[in-house]
Amino acid sequence: MQRNYYFHHVEHRKLQKSSKKTLWASLIITLFFTIVEFAGGILSNSLALLSDSFHMLSDVIALGLSMVAIYFASRKPTAKYTFGYLRFEIIAAFLNGLALAIISIWIFYEAIMRIIYPKPVESGLMLVIATIGLIVNIVLTIILMRSLKSENNINIQSALWHFIGDLLNSVGVILAVVLIYFTGIQMIDPILSMVIAVVILRGGYKIMRNAVSILMESVPEHLDTDEIMDDMKRVDQVLDVHEFHLWSITTAHYSLSAHVVLDSKSGHDAYETINKLERLLKEKYGLSHTTLQIEHLEMNHLDEAYFEEIK
Repeated sequence: MQRNYYFHHVEHRKLQKSSKKTLWASLIITLFFTIVEFAGGILSNSLALLSDSFHMLSDVIALGLSMVAIYFASRKPTAKYTFGYLRFEIIAAFLNGLALAIISIWIFYEAIMRIIYPKPVESGLMLVIATIGLIVNIVLTIILMRSLKSENNINIQSALWHFIGDLLNSVGVILAVVLIYFTGIQMIDPILSMVIAVVILRGGYKIMRNAVSILMESVPEHLDTDEIMDDMKRVDQVLDVHEFHLWSITTAHYSLSAHVVLDSKSGHDAYETINKLERLLKEKYGLSHTTLQIEHLEMNHLDEAYFEEIK
């Protein structure tokens, strides 16, 4: 009679319902204000508003990519994609950061051209649009911060960083309007645009750096491989740990694999020791997806004298 066994395993997908709702709300609000800000920038002849509208457009694109990423991340693994589609959100985040870097360079170029060929700015309309933008960005920042408390998502994190930057940009535009009104110096507008470009470039670089770190399968920043290996070696019957690999599949989804050399003369159950190691890794370091290969001193032709020396 054939028996069917069902074993617990880590599910390589994210069902992020809260993130979906947050991104839909953010996408609709951002798209609406992008149109308003772009129209206001043209009517007021403000490069600062136009620059920020393109920044907002990049946020719309980023939020759209994030929606697609969350959709794919919720799909089950397949025979070909055994880790599922979790990496799609990292690719989306990288593209988002790259778009921000390109936009920032364009804004910087336009600001230089505006300094060379200055144009008058309608400060009244500029103030109205900037004030609306400030309110919108405060609302979006609050929405995203609440979402992050319930679900960790790199795209939500990047969107939050952008909207905090947008919020500061709105404050800067309002300040620029006041300065233009009282001083009459039109040069303040392109100078502010250059500051906005630097802020955007910094945000794009930070997002790309984090995405590349995951794509390169580096060790998560909050984990220390030496500390983890030392703790594993302190478990009874463990002689050595090597072929150690620790990486992120996506945000908050980590994997660990290692070869564990056990004392074959102790008489202890090897699988009991492995279970102790798995409990240690899960409870102390939050590593649920672990693959540990047992190595036997005699069967694997290992140097017993060496392991006796390091015990």
